[in-house]
Amino acid sequence: MNAPFTWKFVVEYDGTDFSGWQWQTGRRTVQLEMERGLGIALGRAVRVAGAGRTDAGVHATGQVATLAGAEGDPAIDAPEFLYRLNSILADDVSIRAVSREPPWFHARFSAVRRHYLYRMCRTKPAIERRNTVRVRGPFDAGLLAEAAARLPGHRDYSALGMPTDKGGSTLCRLETVRVVDHGDLLILEVSANRFLRKMVRTMTGALLEVARRKRPVEWIDELLESRDRKQSPAPVAARGLTLVGVEFRESPSKPEE
Repeated sequence: MNAPFTWKFVVEYDGTDFSGWQWQTGRRTVQLEMERGLGIALGRAVRVAGAGRTDAGVHATGQVATLAGAEGDPAIDAPEFLYRLNSILADDVSIRAVSREPPWFHARFSAVRRHYLYRMCRTKPAIERRNTVRVRGPFDAGLLAEAAARLPGHRDYSALGMPTDKGGSTLCRLETVRVVDHGDLLILEVSANRFLRKMVRTMTGALLEVARRKRPVEWIDELLESRDRKQSPAPVAARGLTLVGVEFRESPSKPEE
């Protein structure tokens, strides 16, 4: 029997103490915590899907999770439902919004665009130390921005990451890579239809190679054309990365690659 609707949850979490989003045996993950809380709130076994499989230590302010609805689930306008759900979940996870969507709607497969931020600080962060990475030593923010402008396109990004599924595509439509300079704080804004595993963090590491004058700006083009991940630097620290939003199609049509 088909589900009568799909639950959609907008989720915020501090990824510091999680082993990422994806369910893993014997490890604390956001998906596992969500399923525990929703199972209690709905009184049934559940399996949720996420729009982005964030790595260990990565945060979210706009992750989206979906769950097949069932007859007997509480009404969406029940004022106590969201309050009760958040009271069940651990303190480092919060449901910001909940809605009922059509049965075909799916957090991962209906998404057309994901938005991430990577936060870097020239000085030691204190209050925001959990979501900001200190970049030590001199670097040129102008070169960082110039190199970032070479990354967008619709191409194979295998030099920057691994497929999210075994044997999956490494083709992505990278739409935005922009540096916002706030003085001590620099924010890398990145948007794409999909991302490879560790892609944003590896990309940031490559940009910092240029900003530190270890590589010329043109090296970014050579790296992408190589399709060789061994030529990329190691991914930067996970704690600087936050999934801030997801956009979705309005019909059940198949997504473009």
